[in-house]
Amino acid sequence: MILLAPLQSFTDYHFRNAFSMHYTGIDGAVSPFISLLKGEKGKPRIARDVLPSNNRSIPVIPQILGNDAALFIQMAEFLHRWGYEKINWNLGCPVRSITRKQRGSGLIPYPDLIREMLEKIIPNIPQSLSVKIRLGLNNTDEIYQLVPVLNDFPLENIIVHARIGAQMYEGNVQHDVLQKCLPLFRHEVIYNGDIFSYSDCIAIKNRYPEIKKWMIGRGVFYNPFLPSMIKGEQAPTKEKAKEMFLSFLLDLYSEFQNDNHLLRVENKIKMLWELFSKGFVNSDSVFDQISHAPTMNDIVTITRKLVETEEMKNP
Repeated sequence: MILLAPLQSFTDYHFRNAFSMHYTGIDGAVSPFISLLKGEKGKPRIARDVLPSNNRSIPVIPQILGNDAALFIQMAEFLHRWGYEKINWNLGCPVRSITRKQRGSGLIPYPDLIREMLEKIIPNIPQSLSVKIRLGLNNTDEIYQLVPVLNDFPLENIIVHARIGAQMYEGNVQHDVLQKCLPLFRHEVIYNGDIFSYSDCIAIKNRYPEIKKWMIGRGVFYNPFLPSMIKGEQAPTKEKAKEMFLSFLLDLYSEFQNDNHLLRVENKIKMLWELFSKGFVNSDSVFDQISHAPTMNDIVTITRKLVETEEMKNP
């Protein structure tokens, strides 16, 4: 089973819908987080990404970010009225503005607070709950304090990004630590972290034969065929891959243009190209050309030219 990772501002419903029109291999997605703030209880505005009418294909598990049990329960009830039977709690976000408020991975050094939250949440929500974590915030010693807390609750699964929060997305995945603490988990563990290629996935599968489910984020942008390749499907020719990639991008652009809530579609597309460009051999040049396009028409023209002329790394 392969899940699409919740990359904030990247893997929203626009991306999920366009991706599913052209590529296969993704079985479900955890949504980018819904942030819980006082005064925002259950308002559709903050949960628009998981509005059922916005999600036409890939099954979605809404993710909630917060440290207020009452607000969490209110949002869970609201999402249940939309038909969601599963939700995820974000204990992994590494962004400093989040962690310093004891949210995301900023909660990991406080296992007693996490226990208190779970004691309130679990009996009072109508859905099953999973959590997404890191190996700690400041150091990997913190994971050994967290695991016994999580083991005491009936969680559906635990998604582990094998870095600490302080690393953000830099440096090496800490495989030695994950391998050491993996037997301590009583729940199913889903692996997340640096699956950028088919060979990456094979190496990680060989390292953790007990793990059967995988979450992929940036790797899907670098090579949209990666999920289907992992599942044993044959990659197309480079010519066919380029044709499909261009069609996907144009449909994605249409998704954005049809959304009246997006004030600057061009800026959104340029942000996504920070990741898409990594799939090209000359990634810096590719991103530079897109980033300097002044209008939507220019973006479309440059996109067609780039996909036609620039060498892609995969499939």
